[in-house]
Amino acid sequence: MNHHDTAYYVGMQPCRECHPLIYESYMRTGMGRSFGRATPAKSASIIGPDSLIYDRHSNLWYRPYWQGETLMIEEFRLEGADTVHKRREKVDYIVGSGHHTNSHIYMVNGYAFQIPLTYYTQVHRFDLPPGFEGGHNSRFGRSLGLECISCHNGLPQLVLGSENKYAQMPEGIDCERCHGPGSIHVALKKKGILIDTARFTDYSIVNPKKLPVQLQNDVCARCHLQGTMVLKNNKSFYDYLPGIPLTTVMDIFLPVFQGGTEDLIMASHVERMTESQCFVASGGQLSCMQCHNPHYSVKETPRSRFSKTCISCHNATGGKTCTKDEASRLSIGNDCALCHMPVRKSRDIPHVMITDHKIINPEREDKRPRVFKGLRAVNNPAVDPFTKGLGFIREYETYHANPAYLDSAARLLRPTPKKTDTAGLIAFVQYFFLRNEHKNIIKLTERNGGPEAVAAMLNRQSYDNLHAWTAYRIGQAYENEGRRKVALLLLEKSTALAPYQLDFLNRYGGLLAHEQQFAKAAEVFGRVIAENPRNDMAHVNLGWCLQQQGRLFAAHEAYLKALQLNPDNMQALLNLAGYHLSTGMPGLARPLLQRALKLDPTRQDVRKLLEQ
Repeated sequence: MNHHDTAYYVGMQPCRECHPLIYESYMRTGMGRSFGRATPAKSASIIGPDSLIYDRHSNLWYRPYWQGETLMIEEFRLEGADTVHKRREKVDYIVGSGHHTNSHIYMVNGYAFQIPLTYYTQVHRFDLPPGFEGGHNSRFGRSLGLECISCHNGLPQLVLGSENKYAQMPEGIDCERCHGPGSIHVALKKKGILIDTARFTDYSIVNPKKLPVQLQNDVCARCHLQGTMVLKNNKSFYDYLPGIPLTTVMDIFLPVFQGGTEDLIMASHVERMTESQCFVASGGQLSCMQCHNPHYSVKETPRSRFSKTCISCHNATGGKTCTKDEASRLSIGNDCALCHMPVRKSRDIPHVMITDHKIINPEREDKRPRVFKGLRAVNNPAVDPFTKGLGFIREYETYHANPAYLDSAARLLRPTPKKTDTAGLIAFVQYFFLRNEHKNIIKLTERNGGPEAVAAMLNRQSYDNLHAWTAYRIGQAYENEGRRKVALLLLEKSTALAPYQLDFLNRYGGLLAHEQQFAKAAEVFGRVIAENPRNDMAHVNLGWCLQQQGRLFAAHEAYLKALQLNPDNMQALLNLAGYHLSTGMPGLARPLLQRALKLDPTRQDVRKLLEQ
């Protein structure tokens, strides 16, 4: 019944009123502790004098500290004994149960961003978050979109037309993520309409235990099958409901390897389980719930429960199944998982060890070199070629920029659908954009009736901003080919479809400024700053427009604000240096140009300005 479009989410408190014991035990699980306000009670971190991390690539330090009950993060840079840059941000939310990590989020006017600091519980240390290492530190600018938040938390309310602006943010994965919307169930119980669930099924709410095994596993796979997700046409992350096949909403791709030592990604539990010989031999009837009760923490679950699941099959005939001698088995408490589900490193999260859910024979590990063989849709063995092509595009764009992925995408996309279909147009625009083949994007646009016709075709707002992204990419292609008036048309369309996607607004305003429409451009950058005052590029761009309008003091302040937010903003350094040169103060321009040249020694234009 709660699949009906009149059903809605009610939150955890109504569940707590009738199921207090389940609620209390669930709130001690990893899911129950997945997301919450940044308080001392929520934080697993131990902060001391040595809680400093240094990113040598960006020459920036990070320090967490408590200011009363408020967790703060300070970013700073040292030159000798001098602190030449300092930025402080308040942590609003902590992500992670603390079993493995605590990551940190700060909010600006509803926009969610990741903070460049994670606490790794198993090694009791702070370090950069995954994806921030090795010269890829995006500092305070990594947007946290719906794909991320909707797995680490209850369903948030994303503002349509944005990437990471939320009108409402829950605190923790709640009951309804596994049971579906609760409004109908709660209303019936309040009317006194009760069901004896020991004898009958209560159809007002989903009970995963009563679902077929595949649909049970789909409930878990929604978040415990991490990979490259390709949403079905016109679907969003809101569309999955417990009790429906996951394939009706998305296909999830993961790389396939042959040979070598096994490795895994953090949330790959379902994928690894389905690769087990036990799962294959069961005909796909092995369920996550045979070992796990989601209402109870793994830490509070007796290890014997897991072994009983193994023994229920392997000792069914009464024969001996373990090759170890009795003394060896007793030394590990007859714990099957210790041998057959080893703890391994996660390849996507540093400093983390997790239980591998692929049940193996440890004596048969493959010693051959590890070779990449392709992508597999883990939840859909019958995936169509076009969707698989989209999987290769997303894998390239999101995880590994391997040109071979784009070659595979081209081979899979080309036969279907026709390029004149909207879905085909969107896919090929993204493909050519990643290839930097701007002329091919223009040819494709002209073949589909020209920019105006394509702009009219791209008319749907969605949570993934797919039409807006396509208009943006086509606009950039025309801009890169010097056809700026056409580019304005497409970029304006992207901002109309996604008015809270601030990168689109910055790009659109930049093109307006290039066309010397400084007043209109300044208005666009003002919108960005009103939405997110910490957007350093908007301050730089606004400063340029103000300078061209002769508003020199205001331009100067805008450049300084950009550098306060990001001391390595190249354009801010150059614009401010140019400002000082134009106002007859070369002494103030020199250190800015020296810093710019240090950031990018290949910039001959900076070197010439410095010589002047």
